[in-house]
Amino acid sequence: MDLRTLELFVALAESLHFGRTSEAMHVSPSALSRQIQRLEEALGVRLFMRDNRSVELTQQGKQALITCQALVTSWQQLQQQLGDDSQLRGQLRLYCSVTAAQTLMRQFIERFRPLFPNVALTVETGDAALSIEHVLQQQTDIAIAPRPDKVPDGLLMRELNTSPLVFIRPRADCAVRAQTLTNKLDWSAVPVIVARLGLSRERLFAWFARHQQQPHVYAEVAGHEAIVAMVGLGLGIGLVPEVVLEQSLVREQIEVFKRPTDVPPYHVSICCLERRLQDPVIAAFWHACGCLV
Repeated sequence: MDLRTLELFVALAESLHFGRTSEAMHVSPSALSRQIQRLEEALGVRLFMRDNRSVELTQQGKQALITCQALVTSWQQLQQQLGDDSQLRGQLRLYCSVTAAQTLMRQFIERFRPLFPNVALTVETGDAALSIEHVLQQQTDIAIAPRPDKVPDGLLMRELNTSPLVFIRPRADCAVRAQTLTNKLDWSAVPVIVARLGLSRERLFAWFARHQQQPHVYAEVAGHEAIVAMVGLGLGIGLVPEVVLEQSLVREQIEVFKRPTDVPPYHVSICCLERRLQDPVIAAFWHACGCLV
């Protein structure tokens, strides 16, 4: 069994998605399926349980993954030891919010790319609240995420910066803005745009609870950028990291009207599974990031 087959198996086992794996590994879905079938035949066991909706590792597949990851990593380390650092090859999957992609992740890539031009980089943007879960499930290698109150075991996080959480409102004259100009704001009347999940949502509702307020939730959205956009349209107010507002293309349509001192700030961090640093590609990017911190 060749190394390429093991690499394909590891990639599929980590993503549990034939389409994403075939695209990331530059192989057709049918060819990927044939390689996995050949590996199963060679081992004499089923590695995956799959149907039209899902792909899951069998117990034997989970055992095989540990060994195959070690074999692939050992081979990559050997290549690194025997060759020039600039010849480091492989693939690196990165995940972050749109704001982080435009700022921090862009800096890291600009630092890393000239040093390791043969590493294929893929960047997926999405809700920052999903970043840590993507890393834990090995759907991505490195992510930029808010540091949670309790860091999961095995997760390595390095703080990049700190951003306070601020209440924002539309700058233009509208009903929502008028509701926030009173001396005593009626929080139960003003519409609030909230994150569907994540740290800012937890801290927002904790703040309302401490102040014995019942918020009027107008909409739940994915990501802080969506909150900023809806506030800019005059649909409500929201609580977001100030750095998101500073980087927004619609920041001129929005203003900060309250800086709650009793809401903990966002500690923006870069993270990966500590054991994945055995992979020379992941380790190289991690150390390149360290040069900028």
